[in-house]
Amino acid sequence: MAEKETPPVDRPSVHLIAGPTGVGKSAAATGLARATGAPIVVADRLQCFTDLATTSARAGADVPGVSRHWLGDRTFADGDLPAAEATDALIALVERLASGHPLVIVEGGSISLLRELCERRADLTWRLTVRLLPLPARDEYLANLTRRAHEMLTPGACGPGLLQELATLWCDPRRRLLAASVNGFEAVLECCAKYSLDVESIGEQDIPERVLNRIAELIAERHAEHGSLQYRVFGEIFEGLLTESDFGLGVLERAA
Repeated sequence: MAEKETPPVDRPSVHLIAGPTGVGKSAAATGLARATGAPIVVADRLQCFTDLATTSARAGADVPGVSRHWLGDRTFADGDLPAAEATDALIALVERLASGHPLVIVEGGSISLLRELCERRADLTWRLTVRLLPLPARDEYLANLTRRAHEMLTPGACGPGLLQELATLWCDPRRRLLAASVNGFEAVLECCAKYSLDVESIGEQDIPERVLNRIAELIAERHAEHGSLQYRVFGEIFEGLLTESDFGLGVLERAA
């Protein structure tokens, strides 16, 4: 009697949208999620901190009609989230969502987290494809990042601005070392030293426009430097997995 073949298990698809900071990863993931109904997982260690919503660009990312999930809801008092622990959380969350969805979208730009994820590829239970968003021309990139920095410096409906978030953290000396390592904060701290601004009260000070402009420019420069590094590293670690677009939107729509 012929032995029956075991049908292959259809593994869920996970589509990663990676790229430099400030190039539209969230917008691309949101558009794809709306087209396919797939949930989004944010592969970002900094966006886990609810008290850094503006600085991390988490504020405003939770949009109607899209199911977006973060790796956790931490505060700065909880300390840093190590890359290995963040990757554990990412894999667990993706696997939970994949049990009810044939497609899961991952958006992210954390170098340490995505490097760790790539090293675990052989053990993943899902099919992974990657879209790497391009790095704009430097002048265009800096202009976009400077506009974004000005928005971050302005408190709004989504909560406090970047300066207010930094000032709150700086009031606790135990949090200063970690705060100083955050992209954006380091640029503000440099300007505070140069222009004799008190960090603990910077969120309440009447800062001259020329100084605010310089803070925004320096934040943009630091983000651009980091963005160039992200683009280079992601191109290296995901070589062979990259697709030109969201690997055939029609395929994704059928999968979802």
